[in-house]
Amino acid sequence: MSCQSSLQALSFRFQADADLNPAISRGLRGREPSLDFRVAAGVIPNGAANPDVLRVALREDGHMIASDSDKPRRKSIARLGQYMRRRAAVTLALAAASVLGNFGMRGENRYTPSIVFRFQPVMVNGRKAFHVIEHFRIRQPETGIVIPKHYGGAAHLEGQTQNLKVNSPGATLTDQPTDSGEKLLQARPNQCIELSYDIVPQQTEWFRHPQEHMAIINDDYFLFNTEDALVYPEIQRTADVDVTFDWRALPRNSPIITSFGMSRSGEKNRVMRVRAPWIRVVDALLAGGNFRIAESNENGTAVVLAIRGIWRFSDADALGEVRRILDEENRFWRAAPLPYFLVTLAPFDERSGDNDGSGFTNAFMLFLSHEDTMDAERLRLMAHEMFHHWNPMSMGPRGADEVAQWFAEGFTVYYAGVIPLRSELTTYSEYLDYLNRWLRRYELSPLRSLKEAAWKSLSHSSGEGYMLSYERGAAIALWADAAIRVRSSGKASLDNVMFDLVHQSETEHPAPDFTEARVLAAFSPYLSSEQMEQLRSMAVEGADVPLPEKLGGCAVRQSEMQAVVDPGFDEKASFAAKHVTGIVEDGPAYRAGVRDGQELFRWSIYNDDPSKDAVLGVVIDGQRKILTFSPTKQAQVEQYRATVAAEVARSCTPF
Repeated sequence: MSCQSSLQALSFRFQADADLNPAISRGLRGREPSLDFRVAAGVIPNGAANPDVLRVALREDGHMIASDSDKPRRKSIARLGQYMRRRAAVTLALAAASVLGNFGMRGENRYTPSIVFRFQPVMVNGRKAFHVIEHFRIRQPETGIVIPKHYGGAAHLEGQTQNLKVNSPGATLTDQPTDSGEKLLQARPNQCIELSYDIVPQQTEWFRHPQEHMAIINDDYFLFNTEDALVYPEIQRTADVDVTFDWRALPRNSPIITSFGMSRSGEKNRVMRVRAPWIRVVDALLAGGNFRIAESNENGTAVVLAIRGIWRFSDADALGEVRRILDEENRFWRAAPLPYFLVTLAPFDERSGDNDGSGFTNAFMLFLSHEDTMDAERLRLMAHEMFHHWNPMSMGPRGADEVAQWFAEGFTVYYAGVIPLRSELTTYSEYLDYLNRWLRRYELSPLRSLKEAAWKSLSHSSGEGYMLSYERGAAIALWADAAIRVRSSGKASLDNVMFDLVHQSETEHPAPDFTEARVLAAFSPYLSSEQMEQLRSMAVEGADVPLPEKLGGCAVRQSEMQAVVDPGFDEKASFAAKHVTGIVEDGPAYRAGVRDGQELFRWSIYNDDPSKDAVLGVVIDGQRKILTFSPTKQAQVEQYRATVAAEVARSCTPF
């Protein structure tokens, strides 16, 4: 029970009689503005009989107030007083139990933190925003307050959080001495805290990646998650928490769709409550507004697709593909049907080539370009985000996002290619193209040999530091799958490791934490001691990943020269500063006329497609110019090529 809900539990609703002195009503409201006090007008007619007044009050779960001069009503008031005393006794008993749970030694283990988020639409500096009022109770004199800083490729999110303040008497907010992006809340232990702040969106006029990882709030809709938008106290990620999302201030004619359920357009219930491990709340997706809702209730899972935009495919087609991916992954994991799963789909402003997704608790979101179709690439994107429901979300509580990310992200990359191929949703040729693209990224990464400890010190919001765990992990997954199959003579595979980790989480109580040590240990039944040491060396020490010579009987590895994207300047630093830096003399950008220090006002580089030109908008001699050039160079890479005819390849599997 939150501190706010505790106060609500101790409050009463009051119904005034028609002859109550108006001065009493004004005085009560002036003394206690939060009092739930209803006047008689329109409810209690003049001259109503005493029993009728009492029945109205009780029917509405309220309490009658009569004027002092009304002596005949004492009997009715006495009956009402008995009812109030009984209710108060129960309420006070519950409150006492809550206090004992907060402070008593035996109650310590039963204590469940709670937090309430209340959202109100507002305008801040001419931008549509949300004003958030938040209630929670603190346990210590000092509590860290987390403010969004970066998420999923979007950096510098601190500007979203504006007008942050603490409204509780005696409580203060100061900057954290060790982290300028966080605040330190100081207050009395067990004090009920109210925070308020505004979430002000920071997107530019041209909506493209990675702006989907910022809080989206506009006239049409909102879409964000707890981690990229909300301010909250530091809570142990594995702890169960009671959380309330209060949307009652938002228009009732638009749906609210979240990781924990949906409130349809026009529904009165706009308050969502959930008890879950805090990590599930931090990973929650929250959306609402002008979405079209498509639903499927097959195979025991209610799938909700919240979709916006005009596409080359129908809403029904999109829902059908989501349903296929979810069902195939459920079959892979041999899992019980999920009661509920949400997918949001919205457009980027780019016509083509820009797409992204993120997995959340019981949900994933997709952003595609207007001309995209439901092709193999989009199916793999959905398979990737769906796979996160199990890896790592169903493998035990995580202490931090960076824990074994080579496994959580890289192995998910690998299976996003494997599962659609096994399910015949994609072809073998499409699978090889996908696998080769990720292996090429790994081989050409300038951070390929970086140790995990050094990687953790890098920014994970964009660039090579963001992609390394995906690239390295995908290569390790391929190596591990091949090694397990060879050592077991085909009786086991990487699948067994994945199943074991989920099974441990489902059968052990409490579920073991998702840690790197536990992930590595899960391989030990299937690899030799030498292979286990090799695995650790690749994952932790940055050792090169040796790729298997062949993929079953359908493809072999070969070395070849390929055109790869390398524009010849520091993309990450240049785009962040909006000025060119790190130019390589005689590189592609230099030959096109790009120089260090030039202002950047536009850029488009397809890092995965060497066939496409790079486009840079730069300021040269005070004039804006658009420079178009090929951002490629030749490099030697290891790739897999099919050794069987296309007809035979239809029956090929990854191994």
